[in-house]
Parts: sequence; structure tokens; C-alpha cells
Amino acid sequence: MWRLERAKGRLLAMARQSMNLRRFSSIPIVSWLAIPALLAGPVGAASDPPDNWAFSLRWENDTFSGTDRFYTDGISLALFRLGPRWLQEWCDRRGWESDLTALSWEAGQIMVTPSDTQRVIPDPRDRPYAGLLYAAASLHWARGPAYHGLKVISGVVGPWSLAEDTQKWVHKRVGSGIPQGWGSQLHNEPILNLVYEHRRKYRLWGEAQGFALEALPVGNLMLGNVLTQVQLGGQVRVGYRIPDDFGTTLMRGMVHLPPPRSSRTEQAPPRWGAYVFGGLNGNAVARNITLDGNTWKDSPSVDKEWWVPAAEVGAVGYLGRFQCAFAYVFWGREFKGQPDFSEFGALTLTWRF
Repeated sequence: MWRLERAKGRLLAMARQSMNLRRFSSIPIVSWLAIPALLAGPVGAASDPPDNWAFSLRWENDTFSGTDRFYTDGISLALFRLGPRWLQEWCDRRGWESDLTALSWEAGQIMVTPSDTQRVIPDPRDRPYAGLLYAAASLHWARGPAYHGLKVISGVVGPWSLAEDTQKWVHKRVGSGIPQGWGSQLHNEPILNLVYEHRRKYRLWGEAQGFALEALPVGNLMLGNVLTQVQLGGQVRVGYRIPDDFGTTLMRGMVHLPPPRSSRTEQAPPRWGAYVFGGLNGNAVARNITLDGNTWKDSPSVDKEWWVPAAEVGAVGYLGRFQCAFAYVFWGREFKGQPDFSEFGALTLTWRF
């Protein structure tokens, strides 16, 4: 009799376990996708400072210069998770002591074209058609005047980037000429790139709550089948209540930088400030897939320049949680025979929440 009762108990235990497994397996897939967000920490947790999330939109386009050639468009969206405690502890355990930590997730698209987009068969001496569609994850940490950024980029170059469809759709909507040579663009190829950037900040004159002048030297290293290059340069900025951040960047870089560090609380009145800036940098380029062509297949290509200088001027303004930045960029000749340097505008909007 006791054996029968024991067997019955085992069957009941197995039944309960089966029911629990069924409940567990019936959790919607979207719940599993939410796990990374839960690991990042709940929004508005008591241990977190206010405004611990940020959204950033960046748009670069040569429409601002009245042209439609070479580097013609780049757009990127990024979401920041600012200061999660587990990330702070992780950095501290590795000796990366910091007073700012952040994670960011990003998606974007880039397109480049030759100077004459009305030719069905592009000039082989001109820049090839190429588009990139990518996603990226970045780690940012800073201590005092020093910033470090590390990014991993993956995606695709070629027709799967949808650059052809995007450009033709936009041109139809604005009544511009439809590009004719996308049939000769680079082939589909997966991309993988790493980016490391280091910045420092020096206040040359003034104070945080008044007028000030600052210098920010920048070093950047990119490795991968899209871009392999070293970039050195910097920015100088002057303004009123310059935010406690590390300046602006470009899509050929970190693309997005964390919003300013802030010790204010939700009850504090909105603060505002503005500054103008200028920058110079040089790029030593070992590989650029949009010029060298596909890695494993024959494709259109041109002979690139190994040294590419660049300059920028711009302005930044912020009010409370919102910040707007605009830069006008002069990019040097990137391939042999290029008739002129490139010009484009870069707009960045950032909102903390």
C-alpha cells in the first residue's frame, strides 16, 4: 500500500512540474527579447539618477552644400542607457574607474555615389555606388577630462542595404533626378568593424557656469572590412555654460556620444547654454570598402588616397533635456582623380528622458 501511495506522490509531482514547464514555455517571445532591457536595469529605479535614458538622431547629407555626390547621406538612430550600476561596478573591477558610464544601441544607413548619377554605366574612374545598413553596440566610460568609447558594428554592404531604394524614393518625393547607375553598386557582403575612440578635455579659460574656452584632442582607431584607419585631430569650442560632455563627432567615428554629465535633480529648473566650435583632423586610411570595393569579389573600385584631411565648424545649443548640434564639414579628396573635396552638413538631436 505504501508503495502505491509513493508512486502516486511521484506522479503528482511530475504533473506539477509539467504544468510549471508549460507555463514557462508559454511566455511570449517578446518577453525573452525584453531580457537585455531588464538586465540594463528598470527605468526610474530608485538607485539610478534621473534622466538615465537618452535618444539621439544624427543626419548627415550633402544637400546642405547644394551637391549630390560622393558621401551623399548618412542617418543613424541611437538609444543610450546611462549609468547602470552593474556597468559601473564592471568597469571598476577592471580598473576603469569612471564617473560616467553608458551603453548605446544604434542602427543606421550610409550611401555614397559618383559625381554623375545620371550615367547608366558609371565612370570607372569615379567613386562607385555603395550603401551600408548596420547595427552597432557601444560602451562609453569617462573619468574627469578623459573619455573612452568602444563600438562593435555589423551589417551589410550592397543591394541588401536598401540604399538604392532609399535614394530613389527620396528623389521622387522631392522631384529630383533619379540616380541611374545603382545597378553597378558593390555586391552584398557582411560587414564587421571595431571602433575605439579616446578624447580629452582641457579648459583653457573661463568657468563652467559662465563663458569658457575648451580644447578637445581626439584619437580614433577603426578596424574591419569597412574601414581600417587611424584618425587624429581635435576641436576647440567657446560659449556660455558649455555642457559637461566631450564635444561632437561624425559618422566616421563613434557617431553618437553620451549626453552631458549632470548632477541636477528632476526638481531643478531647466538650464540652457550654447557654444560654437571648430575642428581639424587627419585620416590615415588603409582600407575603405566604398573605394576599394568588395573584399572577396571583383567589384567597381578606385585608387584611394592614403591621407585624407577634414575640417568642421558648427554650433550647439541645449535647453533642459534637449540638445541640438549642427556642423558643416569639409572632407578632403578620398580617391585619385577626385575633382574636389566633399562638403556636407551634420545635424544631431538628443533628448534625455
